[in-house]
Amino acid sequence: MATQEGARASAMTQMVTKELLVALQYTPDDKLDWVPMGVAKTPRAIFVECAGGNRWLAAELRGESNAAAVFEGIKADDYPTREALAEFVESSQAELLAAIDALSEDQLDEKRQVFWGEETLRDLVWMGMMHTGYHVGQLNYIQTLWGDAEMHFA
Repeated sequence: MATQEGARASAMTQMVTKELLVALQYTPDDKLDWVPMGVAKTPRAIFVECAGGNRWLAAELRGESNAAAVFEGIKADDYPTREALAEFVESSQAELLAAIDALSEDQLDEKRQVFWGEETLRDLVWMGMMHTGYHVGQLNYIQTLWGDAEMHFA
């Protein structure tokens, strides 16, 4: 049963993930592996990073000792199709939401050592939404670079 904080974080995570999937829908096939300015991440790499981040975060919330290894083993090439990318995003979101839902109110104040320092689970339940939202903004900007100036929303 989700805490109030977890329920709010889950709802916002679902909302921003919808926007990520809309960005995928409006990314042309020939732009999935496009490298803006020759050095930026490709849209495919961004979609995979969002999903991989969800998987890592779920492992952190569950208290798994090897949470960082979850993210390290994920490669963009493992998701060669639009359908594979969408499925990875959706399944990683489901995993993250289940991990958030499993937390009790008392657990929210537990701390985890993550790669940037120490965080409470209360803060980490919001990290998926914040991370994905950041990358949705990148994808929206990349979209303008290939000439699509439309605003696409779920």
